[in-house]
Amino acid sequence: MFDKMTKLLGLKSPEQENTYNDVQLATAALLVYVSRADGDFSADERAQLLACMTDHFDLESEDAEQIIGDAEAQQQEATCLYKFTKAITDELDQAGRQEIVRLLWRVALADNHIDNFEANVLAKVSGLLGVSTRDRVHLKHEVEAEAG
Repeated sequence: MFDKMTKLLGLKSPEQENTYNDVQLATAALLVYVSRADGDFSADERAQLLACMTDHFDLESEDAEQIIGDAEAQQQEATCLYKFTKAITDELDQAGRQEIVRLLWRVALADNHIDNFEANVLAKVSGLLGVSTRDRVHLKHEVEAEAG
């Protein structure tokens, strides 16, 4: 009976609870947002997004895929980015927030091209995360150097 009620109400049973935290979901949502900023969510960007999630959060691919899927749904429903950036700023210090911006650059640069939409989104998200323009540009240069 409990299962029928939870299903009817749209609630999740304890076995169905998400195994990820707010920072992981918020990070994935921001990565999805940046990857779609130019209107083209390429296979390279998706692969880089998955790699960022698995490497940064030490996740299995299946878990990262689940988080990304949930993040895509939440990001589409969101009216602004504040919900996601607040979850990150509430939990991470400046160094942690800079690491998130580094991940954003990795996804944005996955297709070897940054257009104005992506650059503007990265500037906006970095500002909401409290990462300075100087640090944002420095992180971009580091990511570009890593990519070769």
